Amino acid sequence: MSPANNKVLIFDTTMRDGELTPGVKMNLQQKISISQLLENMGIDIIEVGYPGIYQKDFEEVFQISQIIKNSIICGLASANKDEIITLAEAIKPAKRGRIHTYSLVNLKNQSISAEQVLAIIKDSVSLARNYCDDIEWSAFDAPRSEPDFLCQAIETAIKSGAKTINIPDSLGLASPEEFSQLLQMIFNRVPNIDEAVVSVHCHDDLGMAVKNSLIALNCGVRQIECAINGLGARKGNADLEDVVMGVLQQRNYQVDIDTRLMSKASDLVAEISGIV
Repeated sequence: MSPANNKVLIFDTTMRDGELTPGVKMNLQQKISISQLLENMGIDIIEVGYPGIYQKDFEEVFQISQIIKNSIICGLASANKDEIITLAEAIKPAKRGRIHTYSLVNLKNQSISAEQVLAIIKDSVSLARNYCDDIEWSAFDAPRSEPDFLCQAIETAIKSGAKTINIPDSLGLASPEEFSQLLQMIFNRVPNIDEAVVSVHCHDDLGMAVKNSLIALNCGVRQIECAINGLGARKGNADLEDVVMGVLQQRNYQVDIDTRLMSKASDLVAEISGIV
């Protein structure tokens, strides 16, 4: 289900993962100004917050859902039923909304069986699908999970109604070779993988977030998750401007982004975050 003509979808998580940057907090008015600029840039998906956990995020997702008309407004939820229902309420006013839910797929040192996790994935994605047509499911800690189980988990999420499958390098520890091999394995072994758009979300702990994101395109990935100025947990996420320019330099892929607004977005987020 790759977007037509090798179009790469750009998913911005400046306001959700970016708020995990130590010392960074954004208020409603700041998030509205960022989201309006992202929409003007042509960003495909805007992730605003984690409304099932934070009341502040609920209000921000709810308000921004009423303002933004072209970009998809997205929030994050775990597999917890209440979180998913709260997120569904938050994106209810959105012209185009997305529920982004995740499950831990690295079962090492966990007191839960593979069968139980697969049941949780099925139930959580199916529940989300009752509220929204556009479901993204993330395989949290995918690089350190057992390959057979990871493939089963992805297959289950797609069967349950996920239209986007996100493979995060959750700890930012994968080399480009390792990440590429992981993605190739997924594309080769998950039987229904062509029914979903595959996404990546790379952290920059080893300075590889942008490189890993771009290398993923050659494996079949068609959505990249990133943040303005590379904001995010620990060493941050893939930098939005670097990702967009990197995609455009590859020539055989396209993004519908107004690159003239990227420096304005960078300046705005630097001013709000206090991080240049």
